[in-house]
Amino acid sequence: MIKLFRKIRQQLLTENKFSKYLLYAIGEIILVVIGILIALQINNRNEELNQKETLNNIYRIIAQDIKSDSVDTATALKFIEDRKKLFNMIFSDSLTIDYVAQNQDINSILTDLRVINIEKRGYNLLQDFDYQSNQEKDSLSFQIINFYTNSIFYTQKIEDLILQDLVKTNDLWKQKDWYSSIIQNSPHKGYLDYILNDQEFKNLCAFRYTLYYDNYAPTLKQFQDGSERILKAIDEQLIDNH
Repeated sequence: MIKLFRKIRQQLLTENKFSKYLLYAIGEIILVVIGILIALQINNRNEELNQKETLNNIYRIIAQDIKSDSVDTATALKFIEDRKKLFNMIFSDSLTIDYVAQNQDINSILTDLRVINIEKRGYNLLQDFDYQSNQEKDSLSFQIINFYTNSIFYTQKIEDLILQDLVKTNDLWKQKDWYSSIIQNSPHKGYLDYILNDQEFKNLCAFRYTLYYDNYAPTLKQFQDGSERILKAIDEQLIDNH
């Protein structure tokens, strides 16, 4: 094809038909420009498809993260809910020596806890993709980033408060003569008297109750509900892009 154009060009010059040669040269330039534009359009389209597939893969990873988080969240919520009855018995002075002897949960009510570790793999990938991509940010990406940013901030903030309270309680109990016994899950008369009669124990439980039931459990439920909405939106997006 190039040889053919060159031959036509040389023929026009030989025959001294400059005006026709000029028109031909302009036409040739236009054809070259059109070819370049078509190539650029194809390249841009391929790049757009590649970025779309990359985004879909990130969505799939986020869906996996949500499914993993849902298990941890359900476990943490069950842990909290299972101890609510015991907290209420403490506040209403309903604990008895026999009940304490038969229920070991009382020994760990302020020293044991369950927290979640929100999976951030997909969230971090999506943030990096949005930063590097030239594509206009879709509403789902914005929704996911906003959801994870808020969820991580609030859950970690409350978990930090719970962990700090646990450490303070442990430091306080280190001064008690029964501390070594309860660490080894051994009964001790002093500890029994402490949980049945000491106002300090009730006060510690009241603060932990507030952290659990007024702050942490509602935050976990909000994260759980939000995760389900995000997962549904991702599934719908992947079906539409299939």
